[in-house]
Amino acid sequence: MVNKELILSAEGKCDNHRVDHSIRTMYFGRRVFELELANAPEEIRRNPDFFVQALDWAAVLHDREMSVTEKYDFDHGKKAANRVDEIIGEVASLEVKEMVKFLCVFHVPDDSEITGLSETQAWILKVFKDADSLDRVRFDNGDKLDESYLRFGSSRGLIEEAKELWERTKTMTEPEAVFDAIFENRVE
Repeated sequence: MVNKELILSAEGKCDNHRVDHSIRTMYFGRRVFELELANAPEEIRRNPDFFVQALDWAAVLHDREMSVTEKYDFDHGKKAANRVDEIIGEVASLEVKEMVKFLCVFHVPDDSEITGLSETQAWILKVFKDADSLDRVRFDNGDKLDESYLRFGSSRGLIEEAKELWERTKTMTEPEAVFDAIFENRVE
């Protein structure tokens, strides 16, 4: 499991992608994973802890390297993947780090641009992209959540929860307060 101190040290540079976004993405990654696990590929059902650990780390790191000067930094996922070994170090296995790199890189391109994935890769990426997308409820502009892009029906069922979580955490300025508000009372 990702520890709180590491999460708090992984804050991004971009105003819209700070630690609060990472923590909400982690929360929704776990929620979607839990809701969809029965339909997951066998490899994921056999080792769910491995995939949850990768989702947690990817949530922490996926937007960490987003540019503060570019309107949209299409390379930020690759830049985040390039920092995975440095940031995670020996805390996670090589296999987890490779999955985190995969999720960081492929969370950026449109689904139609991604080909050649295994069933396991495709499923876990859908979970991660939905988790990241659910936090788009925080935007009130052209980047807002478009539920037609959500890949799972269970994700669409979490939209109201995403709005509630955003309302509850949007005025919090301390990353630890956001983490506590989201995880302390909701994650076993």
